[in-house]
Amino acid sequence: MPVRFIPRLLLLVSGLCVLSFGVALSIRSNLGTSPISSVPYAFSHIIALSVGTLTIIHHIIMILLQMLILGKKFQWIQWLQLPVGMAFGFFIDTTLWLTQSWMIESYFIQLAFCLLSCLFTAIGVCMILRAGLIYLAAEGLFFACAERFNKSFGFCKTTGDISLVLIAVISSYLYLHEVVGVREGTVITALLVGSMVKLLMPYFHFLDFTQNKSKEISKHAS
Repeated sequence: MPVRFIPRLLLLVSGLCVLSFGVALSIRSNLGTSPISSVPYAFSHIIALSVGTLTIIHHIIMILLQMLILGKKFQWIQWLQLPVGMAFGFFIDTTLWLTQSWMIESYFIQLAFCLLSCLFTAIGVCMILRAGLIYLAAEGLFFACAERFNKSFGFCKTTGDISLVLIAVISSYLYLHEVVGVREGTVITALLVGSMVKLLMPYFHFLDFTQNKSKEISKHAS
């Protein structure tokens, strides 16, 4: 079992809650969702399933793709991405239910919600990374592509995000004859969240669960 498993698990769950609130804010802004949520949101208008349920299905597909890409190098522990995705999907549906009365018409407020969604998304990502237990399936897929094709994670993430947005755009246009969930907010999120994570991550150094353990080891060794 990982060192300090319980507090790290609590941090992971808290990060998923914060991240799901960021998703809900982006949806309520009506300016477009983040690239990673664009496909579940677009398909929620095509299929009679909730965004959270489709997020879980999305995670399953991405884990299967990891298996296909990595082959024998795929580690079965990566299936732990599934319960993480299930929790994430549940939290998304819960936050969307709690914010269902938020009907925003002012573009200025919509933009403010979009920017707040970027902030909450970045905070959630920082918390999940600091927990250091398991990635969301999308990050797992991008890491798998980076390893299999010998590319950088940044390149694979950018390519993956663009691909997801294209899937959302094409699917919604073919079935609904309009683009759903992809607007200027999608571009803003894609550009801002990564920079915000880099900016905020130093403020989460106090959540380094290996630091105290290292100090203990050094103390006993001396």
